[in-house]
Amino acid sequence: MLNRCLDIIISLVGLLILLLMLPVVAVLIKWDSSGPVFYGGWRVGKDGKLFKMFKFRTMYATPKSLEMSVSPQGDPRVTPMGRWLRRLKLNEFPQFYNILKGDMTLVGPRPETPDMAEKYPPEARKIFSVKPGLVGPNQILGRNEGELYPRGIDATKFYLEEILPKKLPVDLHYVESKSFFKDLKYLFLGTWVTLTGAISRQHLTDNLTQILMLAADTVGCLVSFTLAHFIRFEGFPPDQITQCFYYLLPLTVLTRIPVIFYLGGYQTLIRYFGLKDLQKVFQGVLLGSLLLVIFGYFSGILIPGYGRGVFIIDWLCLTVMLLGYRVFLKTLHQWYMKEEGNGEPERVALIWGSGEEGLWCVRYLTQSRNPSYYVIGFIDDEVRLHHKRLDGFMVLGDHHHLEVLVRLYHVQELFVAMPQVPQGRLERVQELCQHLNVTLLRFLPRTVQEISPHAPVTEQAGEPSFSIV
Repeated sequence: MLNRCLDIIISLVGLLILLLMLPVVAVLIKWDSSGPVFYGGWRVGKDGKLFKMFKFRTMYATPKSLEMSVSPQGDPRVTPMGRWLRRLKLNEFPQFYNILKGDMTLVGPRPETPDMAEKYPPEARKIFSVKPGLVGPNQILGRNEGELYPRGIDATKFYLEEILPKKLPVDLHYVESKSFFKDLKYLFLGTWVTLTGAISRQHLTDNLTQILMLAADTVGCLVSFTLAHFIRFEGFPPDQITQCFYYLLPLTVLTRIPVIFYLGGYQTLIRYFGLKDLQKVFQGVLLGSLLLVIFGYFSGILIPGYGRGVFIIDWLCLTVMLLGYRVFLKTLHQWYMKEEGNGEPERVALIWGSGEEGLWCVRYLTQSRNPSYYVIGFIDDEVRLHHKRLDGFMVLGDHHHLEVLVRLYHVQELFVAMPQVPQGRLERVQELCQHLNVTLLRFLPRTVQEISPHAPVTEQAGEPSFSIV
Protein backbone atom coordinates (compact mmCIF):
# COMPACT_ATOMS: atom_id res chain seq x y z
CA MET A 1 0.00 0.00 0.00
CA LEU A 2 2.84 2.39 0.90
CA ASN A 3 4.63 1.55 -2.32
CA ARG A 4 1.55 2.27 -4.42
CA CYS A 5 0.96 5.63 -2.66
CA LEU A 6 4.59 6.57 -3.30
CA ASP A 7 4.22 5.47 -6.94
CA ILE A 8 1.19 7.71 -7.46
CA ILE A 9 2.69 10.78 -5.79
CA ILE A 10 6.07 10.65 -7.53
CA SER A 11 4.61 9.65 -10.90
CA LEU A 12 2.31 12.70 -10.80
CA VAL A 13 5.33 14.91 -10.13
CA GLY A 14 7.22 13.17 -12.92
CA LEU A 15 4.33 13.65 -15.36
CA LEU A 16 4.17 17.35 -14.45
CA ILE A 17 7.88 17.68 -15.30
CA LEU A 18 7.21 15.69 -18.48
CA LEU A 19 4.48 18.13 -19.54
CA LEU A 20 6.77 21.09 -18.92
CA MET A 21 9.63 19.76 -21.03
CA LEU A 22 7.48 17.98 -23.65
CA PRO A 23 7.18 20.92 -26.12
CA VAL A 24 10.94 21.46 -26.27
CA VAL A 25 11.89 17.77 -26.38
CA ALA A 26 9.18 16.99 -28.95
CA VAL A 27 10.40 19.76 -31.28
CA LEU A 28 14.02 18.58 -30.94
CA ILE A 29 13.09 14.94 -31.65
CA LYS A 30 10.99 15.84 -34.71
CA TRP A 31 13.61 18.27 -35.98
CA ASP A 32 16.34 15.69 -35.51
CA SER A 33 14.62 12.89 -37.49
CA SER A 34 11.23 12.00 -38.89
CA GLY A 35 8.95 9.75 -36.88
CA PRO A 36 6.80 9.83 -33.72
CA VAL A 37 7.86 11.62 -30.54
CA PHE A 38 7.10 8.63 -28.33
CA TYR A 39 8.15 5.00 -28.66
CA GLY A 40 5.91 2.24 -27.35
CA GLY A 41 7.42 -1.21 -26.96
CA TRP A 42 5.99 -4.39 -25.49
CA ARG A 43 7.50 -5.49 -22.19
CA VAL A 44 6.86 -8.33 -19.75
CA GLY A 45 5.13 -7.18 -16.58
CA LYS A 46 3.99 -8.82 -13.37
CA ASP A 47 2.98 -12.49 -13.72
CA GLY A 48 4.17 -12.44 -17.34
CA LYS A 49 1.47 -10.02 -18.49
CA LEU A 50 2.52 -7.92 -21.49
CA PHE A 51 2.15 -4.16 -21.40
CA LYS A 52 3.26 -1.33 -23.67
CA MET A 53 6.06 0.71 -22.12
CA PHE A 54 6.53 4.29 -23.32
CA LYS A 55 9.71 6.29 -23.86
CA PHE A 56 10.80 9.24 -25.92
CA ARG A 57 11.90 7.93 -29.33
CA THR A 58 15.69 7.75 -29.53
CA MET A 59 16.11 5.70 -32.72
CA TYR A 60 15.44 6.35 -36.39
CA ALA A 61 11.93 5.32 -37.36
CA THR A 62 11.95 2.54 -39.94
CA PRO A 63 9.00 0.81 -41.67
CA LYS A 64 10.45 -2.54 -40.64
CA SER A 65 12.05 -3.54 -37.35
CA LEU A 66 15.82 -3.99 -37.46
CA GLU A 67 15.48 -7.04 -35.22
CA MET A 68 17.72 -6.29 -32.24
CA SER A 69 16.35 -5.93 -28.71
CA VAL A 70 19.60 -4.71 -27.17
CA SER A 71 21.38 -1.47 -27.99
CA PRO A 72 25.16 -1.54 -27.53
CA GLN A 73 27.43 1.47 -27.43
CA GLY A 74 27.73 3.16 -30.82
CA ASP A 75 24.43 1.71 -32.09
CA PRO A 76 23.90 3.49 -35.45
CA ARG A 77 20.12 3.19 -35.03
CA VAL A 78 20.27 5.85 -32.31
CA THR A 79 19.71 9.44 -33.47
CA PRO A 80 22.01 12.32 -32.42
CA MET A 81 19.24 13.69 -30.17
CA GLY A 82 18.56 10.18 -28.93
CA ARG A 83 22.13 9.81 -27.68
CA TRP A 84 21.70 12.84 -25.45
CA LEU A 85 18.26 11.77 -24.23
CA ARG A 86 19.73 8.39 -23.28
CA ARG A 87 22.84 9.88 -21.72
CA LEU A 88 20.70 12.17 -19.50
CA LYS A 89 18.01 9.47 -19.03
CA LEU A 90 15.34 11.92 -20.17
CA ASN A 91 13.96 9.30 -22.55
CA GLU A 92 12.66 7.40 -19.49
CA PHE A 93 10.24 10.15 -18.31
CA PRO A 94 7.17 8.85 -20.23
CA GLN A 95 7.39 5.71 -18.07
CA PHE A 96 5.83 7.71 -15.24
CA TYR A 97 2.58 7.15 -17.18
CA ASN A 98 3.14 3.39 -16.90
CA ILE A 99 3.77 3.80 -13.17
CA LEU A 100 0.61 5.85 -12.63
CA LYS A 101 -1.35 3.32 -14.67
CA GLY A 102 -0.04 0.48 -12.52
CA ASP A 103 1.94 -1.47 -15.11
CA MET A 104 5.21 -0.48 -13.47
CA THR A 105 6.47 0.70 -10.11
CA LEU A 106 9.23 3.10 -9.09
CA VAL A 107 11.64 0.43 -7.87
CA GLY A 108 11.94 -3.05 -9.34
CA PRO A 109 13.71 -5.14 -11.96
CA ARG A 110 13.92 -3.32 -15.27
CA PRO A 111 11.18 -4.46 -17.73
CA GLU A 112 12.38 -7.07 -20.22
CA THR A 113 11.40 -7.55 -23.86
CA PRO A 114 9.32 -10.70 -24.57
CA ASP A 115 11.98 -12.32 -26.77
CA MET A 116 14.62 -11.95 -24.07
CA ALA A 117 12.24 -13.02 -21.29
CA GLU A 118 11.66 -16.32 -23.11
CA LYS A 119 15.36 -17.10 -22.68
CA TYR A 120 15.30 -16.70 -18.88
CA PRO A 121 16.10 -19.97 -17.07
CA PRO A 122 13.17 -21.43 -15.04
CA GLU A 123 14.68 -20.41 -11.70
CA ALA A 124 14.85 -16.77 -12.81
CA ARG A 125 11.17 -16.46 -13.75
CA LYS A 126 10.48 -15.49 -10.15
CA ILE A 127 11.57 -12.04 -11.24
CA PHE A 128 8.25 -11.68 -13.07
CA SER A 129 6.33 -12.14 -9.79
CA VAL A 130 6.77 -8.41 -9.08
CA LYS A 131 6.14 -5.31 -11.15
CA PRO A 132 9.06 -4.05 -13.23
CA GLY A 133 10.50 -0.76 -12.09
CA LEU A 134 11.80 2.56 -13.35
CA VAL A 135 14.79 2.17 -11.06
CA GLY A 136 16.37 -1.15 -10.15
CA PRO A 137 19.49 -2.53 -8.50
CA ASN A 138 21.03 -3.43 -11.84
CA GLN A 139 20.54 0.11 -13.11
CA ILE A 140 22.50 1.38 -10.12
CA LEU A 141 25.33 -1.10 -10.65
CA GLY A 142 25.52 -0.48 -14.41
CA ARG A 143 23.98 2.85 -15.38
CA ASN A 144 25.37 2.92 -18.92
CA GLU A 145 24.92 -0.73 -19.90
CA GLY A 146 25.64 -0.01 -23.56
CA GLU A 147 29.28 0.70 -22.72
CA LEU A 148 29.76 -2.91 -21.53
CA TYR A 149 29.49 -4.35 -25.04
CA PRO A 150 32.83 -4.97 -26.81
CA ARG A 151 32.89 -3.71 -30.36
CA GLY A 152 32.40 -6.17 -33.18
CA ILE A 153 30.54 -8.85 -31.26
CA ASP A 154 27.00 -10.20 -31.59
CA ALA A 155 25.25 -7.85 -29.14
CA THR A 156 22.31 -10.18 -28.45
CA LYS A 157 24.59 -13.16 -27.85
CA PHE A 158 26.83 -11.11 -25.56
CA TYR A 159 23.81 -9.91 -23.55
CA LEU A 160 22.50 -13.46 -23.09
CA GLU A 161 25.86 -15.03 -22.28
CA GLU A 162 27.68 -12.30 -20.36
CA ILE A 163 25.39 -9.53 -19.08
CA LEU A 164 22.15 -11.38 -18.28
CA PRO A 165 23.79 -14.10 -16.08
CA LYS A 166 25.20 -11.29 -13.92
CA LYS A 167 21.93 -9.37 -13.76
CA LEU A 168 19.62 -12.25 -12.83
CA PRO A 169 21.12 -13.02 -9.37
CA VAL A 170 20.92 -9.34 -8.46
CA ASP A 171 17.25 -9.10 -9.46
CA LEU A 172 16.41 -12.39 -7.74
CA HIS A 173 18.03 -11.20 -4.52
CA TYR A 174 15.97 -8.00 -4.71
CA VAL A 175 12.70 -9.91 -5.24
CA GLU A 176 13.42 -12.26 -2.35
CA SER A 177 14.35 -9.47 0.09
CA LYS A 178 12.02 -6.71 -1.14
CA SER A 179 10.92 -4.13 1.47
CA PHE A 180 9.58 -0.57 1.54
CA PHE A 181 12.68 0.89 3.17
CA LYS A 182 14.99 -0.95 0.76
CA ASP A 183 12.95 0.53 -2.11
CA LEU A 184 13.52 4.00 -0.65
CA LYS A 185 17.26 3.33 -0.58
CA TYR A 186 17.27 2.13 -4.19
CA LEU A 187 15.17 5.15 -5.22
CA PHE A 188 17.69 7.51 -3.66
CA LEU A 189 20.69 5.65 -5.09
CA GLY A 190 19.07 5.41 -8.53
CA THR A 191 18.43 9.16 -8.60
CA TRP A 192 22.02 9.83 -7.53
CA VAL A 193 23.51 7.50 -10.17
CA THR A 194 21.28 9.01 -12.86
CA LEU A 195 22.48 12.52 -12.05
CA THR A 196 26.17 11.72 -11.58
CA GLY A 197 26.57 9.10 -14.30
CA ALA A 198 25.59 11.27 -17.27
CA ILE A 199 29.24 11.90 -18.08
CA SER A 200 31.71 9.01 -17.89
CA ARG A 201 35.51 9.12 -18.11
CA GLN A 202 35.36 7.42 -21.51
CA HIS A 203 32.84 9.99 -22.72
CA LEU A 204 35.13 12.81 -21.62
CA THR A 205 38.16 11.22 -23.28
CA ASP A 206 36.39 10.55 -26.60
CA ASN A 207 35.01 14.11 -26.76
CA LEU A 208 37.85 16.11 -25.22
CA THR A 209 38.36 18.34 -28.28
CA GLN A 210 34.64 19.17 -28.48
CA ILE A 211 34.48 19.91 -24.74
CA LEU A 212 37.44 22.29 -25.01
CA MET A 213 35.77 24.03 -27.97
CA LEU A 214 32.55 24.41 -25.99
CA ALA A 215 34.49 25.86 -23.05
CA ALA A 216 36.35 28.26 -25.36
CA ASP A 217 33.05 29.38 -26.93
CA THR A 218 31.57 29.98 -23.47
CA VAL A 219 34.48 32.22 -22.53
CA GLY A 220 34.18 33.90 -25.93
CA CYS A 221 30.50 34.74 -25.30
CA LEU A 222 31.32 36.36 -21.96
CA VAL A 223 34.35 38.27 -23.25
CA SER A 224 32.60 39.45 -26.41
CA PHE A 225 29.57 40.90 -24.62
CA THR A 226 31.75 42.51 -21.94
CA LEU A 227 33.89 44.12 -24.62
CA ALA A 228 30.83 45.29 -26.56
CA HIS A 229 29.36 46.91 -23.44
CA PHE A 230 32.68 48.56 -22.62
CA ILE A 231 33.05 49.98 -26.16
CA ARG A 232 29.45 51.24 -26.35
CA PHE A 233 29.34 52.91 -22.92
CA GLU A 234 33.07 53.66 -22.56
CA GLY A 235 33.27 51.68 -19.33
CA PHE A 236 30.89 50.43 -16.66
CA PRO A 237 28.94 53.41 -15.29
CA PRO A 238 27.46 52.76 -11.80
CA ASP A 239 23.80 52.92 -12.83
CA GLN A 240 20.97 50.79 -14.27
CA ILE A 241 22.85 50.27 -17.53
CA THR A 242 25.59 48.28 -15.81
CA GLN A 243 22.96 46.37 -13.80
CA CYS A 244 21.27 45.46 -17.08
CA PHE A 245 24.66 44.21 -18.32
CA TYR A 246 25.00 41.83 -15.38
CA TYR A 247 21.52 40.41 -16.05
CA LEU A 248 22.26 39.89 -19.74
CA LEU A 249 25.77 38.43 -19.37
CA PRO A 250 24.75 34.82 -18.46
CA LEU A 251 22.07 34.92 -21.17
CA THR A 252 24.77 35.48 -23.78
CA VAL A 253 25.93 31.94 -23.06
CA LEU A 254 22.50 30.34 -22.62
CA THR A 255 21.22 31.67 -25.95
CA ARG A 256 24.29 30.92 -28.08
CA ILE A 257 25.91 27.69 -26.92
CA PRO A 258 22.74 25.48 -27.12
CA VAL A 259 21.99 26.77 -30.64
CA ILE A 260 25.54 26.16 -31.88
CA PHE A 261 25.45 22.73 -30.24
CA TYR A 262 22.15 21.78 -31.86
CA LEU A 263 23.32 22.91 -35.29
CA GLY A 264 26.27 20.52 -34.98
CA GLY A 265 28.99 23.06 -34.23
CA TYR A 266 30.73 20.70 -31.81
CA GLN A 267 30.66 17.49 -33.84
CA THR A 268 33.65 18.19 -36.03
CA LEU A 269 37.29 17.56 -35.23
CA ILE A 270 39.17 20.84 -35.63
CA ARG A 271 41.56 19.43 -38.24
CA TYR A 272 38.56 18.64 -40.49
CA PHE A 273 36.86 22.01 -39.95
CA GLY A 274 35.43 23.07 -43.32
CA LEU A 275 33.07 25.50 -45.00
CA LYS A 276 29.94 23.66 -43.85
CA ASP A 277 31.14 23.77 -40.26
CA LEU A 278 31.94 27.48 -40.61
CA GLN A 279 28.37 28.06 -41.77
CA LYS A 280 26.98 26.20 -38.77
CA VAL A 281 28.94 28.31 -36.29
CA PHE A 282 28.00 31.53 -38.13
CA GLN A 283 24.31 30.56 -38.12
CA GLY A 284 24.51 29.57 -34.45
CA VAL A 285 25.96 32.94 -33.40
CA LEU A 286 23.43 34.84 -35.53
CA LEU A 287 20.39 32.90 -34.26
CA GLY A 288 21.68 33.00 -30.69
CA SER A 289 22.16 36.77 -30.86
CA LEU A 290 18.62 37.22 -32.15
CA LEU A 291 17.31 35.07 -29.30
CA LEU A 292 19.28 37.19 -26.81
CA VAL A 293 17.69 40.39 -28.09
CA ILE A 294 14.19 38.89 -28.23
CA PHE A 295 14.44 37.40 -24.75
CA GLY A 296 15.92 40.63 -23.35
CA TYR A 297 13.09 42.77 -24.69
CA PHE A 298 10.19 40.44 -23.85
CA SER A 299 11.51 39.62 -20.36
CA GLY A 300 11.79 43.28 -19.40
CA ILE A 301 15.52 43.06 -18.64
CA LEU A 302 16.44 45.66 -21.26
CA ILE A 303 15.92 49.25 -20.22
CA PRO A 304 15.29 52.11 -22.69
CA GLY A 305 18.84 53.47 -22.35
CA TYR A 306 20.54 50.22 -23.27
CA GLY A 307 21.51 50.86 -26.88
CA ARG A 308 21.12 48.39 -29.72
CA GLY A 309 24.72 49.02 -30.69
CA VAL A 310 25.85 46.70 -27.89
CA PHE A 311 24.23 43.71 -29.59
CA ILE A 312 25.63 44.58 -33.02
CA ILE A 313 29.15 44.98 -31.65
CA ASP A 314 28.76 41.78 -29.62
CA TRP A 315 27.59 39.81 -32.67
CA LEU A 316 30.49 41.04 -34.78
CA CYS A 317 33.07 40.38 -32.05
CA LEU A 318 31.75 36.92 -31.22
CA THR A 319 31.55 35.87 -34.88
CA VAL A 320 35.16 36.91 -35.44
CA MET A 321 36.28 35.20 -32.22
CA LEU A 322 34.60 31.82 -32.72
CA LEU A 323 35.33 31.52 -36.41
CA GLY A 324 38.77 33.06 -36.08
CA TYR A 325 40.20 30.66 -33.52
CA ARG A 326 38.79 27.64 -35.37
CA VAL A 327 40.34 28.71 -38.67
CA PHE A 328 43.59 29.52 -36.86
CA LEU A 329 43.74 26.08 -35.22
CA LYS A 330 42.87 24.37 -38.52
CA THR A 331 45.64 26.32 -40.28
CA LEU A 332 48.06 25.55 -37.47
CA HIS A 333 47.26 21.85 -37.72
CA GLN A 334 47.72 21.88 -41.50
CA TRP A 335 51.07 23.57 -41.08
CA TYR A 336 52.13 21.09 -38.43
CA MET A 337 50.87 17.93 -40.09
CA LYS A 338 51.27 19.05 -43.75
CA GLU A 339 48.16 18.36 -44.66
CA GLU A 340 34.34 20.40 -51.09
CA GLY A 341 26.92 17.98 -52.70
CA ASN A 342 24.73 19.25 -55.32
CA GLY A 343 22.45 17.63 -57.89
CA GLU A 344 19.88 14.88 -57.66
CA PRO A 345 21.28 11.82 -55.86
CA GLU A 346 21.06 8.50 -57.63
CA ARG A 347 23.05 6.03 -55.52
CA VAL A 348 23.36 6.00 -51.75
CA ALA A 349 26.98 5.59 -50.78
CA LEU A 350 28.87 4.93 -47.56
CA ILE A 351 32.61 5.44 -47.19
CA TRP A 352 34.76 3.09 -45.13
CA GLY A 353 37.72 5.08 -43.88
CA SER A 354 37.85 8.72 -42.76
CA GLY A 355 41.50 9.53 -43.39
CA GLU A 356 42.90 11.49 -46.30
CA GLU A 357 41.63 8.90 -48.81
CA GLY A 358 38.15 9.07 -47.28
CA LEU A 359 38.03 12.86 -47.52
CA TRP A 360 39.35 12.70 -51.10
CA CYS A 361 36.62 10.18 -51.88
CA VAL A 362 33.73 12.16 -50.37
CA ARG A 363 34.84 15.34 -52.10
CA TYR A 364 34.96 13.60 -55.47
CA LEU A 365 31.58 11.89 -55.01
CA THR A 366 29.81 15.08 -53.96
CA GLN A 367 31.36 17.61 -56.33
CA SER A 368 29.05 19.26 -58.87
CA ARG A 369 30.43 17.49 -61.93
CA ASN A 370 29.67 14.09 -60.40
CA PRO A 371 26.13 14.37 -58.94
CA SER A 372 25.50 10.61 -59.04
CA TYR A 373 25.94 9.90 -55.32
CA TYR A 374 24.26 10.75 -52.09
CA VAL A 375 26.89 10.14 -49.41
CA ILE A 376 25.39 9.42 -45.98
CA GLY A 377 28.72 9.50 -44.15
CA PHE A 378 31.68 7.43 -43.05
CA ILE A 379 32.36 4.30 -41.08
CA ASP A 380 35.69 4.03 -39.31
CA ASP A 381 37.11 1.51 -36.87
CA GLU A 382 38.68 4.26 -34.73
CA VAL A 383 36.18 4.69 -31.87
CA ARG A 384 37.06 8.28 -30.97
CA LEU A 385 35.93 9.42 -34.43
CA HIS A 386 32.40 8.04 -34.05
CA HIS A 387 29.62 10.67 -34.20
CA LYS A 388 32.15 13.32 -35.23
CA ARG A 389 31.82 15.23 -38.50
CA LEU A 390 34.54 15.22 -41.13
CA ASP A 391 34.11 17.86 -43.83
CA GLY A 392 30.42 17.99 -42.89
CA PHE A 393 29.80 14.22 -43.01
CA MET A 394 29.31 12.17 -39.83
CA VAL A 395 31.20 9.03 -38.85
CA LEU A 396 28.22 6.72 -38.23
CA GLY A 397 30.02 3.75 -36.68
CA ASP A 398 32.48 1.03 -37.65
CA HIS A 399 32.39 -1.90 -40.08
CA HIS A 400 30.49 -3.99 -37.52
CA HIS A 401 27.52 -1.61 -37.94
CA LEU A 402 27.41 -2.06 -41.71
CA GLU A 403 24.33 -4.32 -41.82
CA VAL A 404 22.25 -1.94 -39.70
CA LEU A 405 23.40 1.09 -41.70
CA VAL A 406 22.58 -0.60 -45.01
CA ARG A 407 19.04 -1.35 -43.84
CA LEU A 408 18.60 2.03 -42.18
CA TYR A 409 19.83 4.21 -45.04
CA HIS A 410 19.32 1.81 -48.01
CA VAL A 411 23.01 1.94 -48.88
CA GLN A 412 23.78 0.74 -52.39
CA GLU A 413 27.55 1.17 -52.58
CA LEU A 414 30.35 0.96 -50.02
CA PHE A 415 33.66 2.62 -50.89
CA VAL A 416 36.78 1.26 -49.21
CA ALA A 417 38.89 4.41 -48.87
CA MET A 418 41.93 3.01 -47.06
CA PRO A 419 45.38 2.11 -48.39
CA GLN A 420 45.38 -1.11 -46.37
CA VAL A 421 42.72 -3.18 -44.63
CA PRO A 422 43.63 -5.65 -41.84
CA GLN A 423 43.89 -9.27 -42.91
CA GLY A 424 40.51 -11.01 -43.04
CA ARG A 425 38.44 -7.88 -42.40
CA LEU A 426 37.91 -7.02 -46.07
CA GLU A 427 36.84 -10.61 -46.81
CA ARG A 428 34.22 -10.51 -44.06
CA VAL A 429 32.85 -7.18 -45.28
CA GLN A 430 32.86 -8.48 -48.85
CA GLU A 431 30.73 -11.49 -47.85
CA LEU A 432 28.32 -9.24 -45.96
CA CYS A 433 28.02 -6.86 -48.93
CA GLN A 434 27.23 -9.78 -51.23
CA HIS A 435 24.55 -10.93 -48.78
CA LEU A 436 23.07 -7.41 -48.56
CA ASN A 437 23.34 -6.77 -52.32
CA VAL A 438 25.69 -3.83 -51.79
CA THR A 439 28.36 -3.02 -54.36
CA LEU A 440 31.79 -2.92 -52.74
CA LEU A 441 34.24 -0.55 -54.39
CA ARG A 442 37.89 0.14 -53.74
CA PHE A 443 38.71 3.84 -53.84
CA LEU A 444 42.33 4.91 -54.00
CA PRO A 445 43.76 8.14 -55.41
CA ARG A 446 42.80 8.11 -59.09
CA THR A 447 41.40 4.57 -58.71
CA VAL A 448 37.88 3.25 -58.26
CA GLN A 449 36.99 -0.34 -59.08
CA GLU A 450 34.45 -2.85 -57.90
CA ILE A 451 35.83 -5.50 -55.57
CA SER A 452 34.89 -9.03 -56.48
CA PRO A 453 36.52 -12.44 -56.12
CA HIS A 454 37.20 -12.48 -59.88
CA ALA A 455 38.32 -8.87 -60.40
CA PRO A 456 41.57 -7.68 -58.82
CA VAL A 457 42.02 -4.00 -58.13
CA THR A 458 43.99 -2.14 -60.79
CA GLU A 459 45.17 1.45 -61.00
CA GLN A 460 44.14 3.70 -63.84
CA ALA A 461 45.65 7.02 -64.77
CA GLY A 462 43.72 10.27 -64.70
CA GLU A 463 40.44 10.98 -62.92
CA PRO A 464 38.84 8.27 -60.73
CA SER A 465 36.65 5.98 -62.78
CA PHE A 466 34.09 3.27 -61.98
CA SER A 467 34.49 -0.24 -63.26
CA ILE A 468 31.43 -2.42 -62.65
CA VAL A 469 32.10 -6.14 -63.03
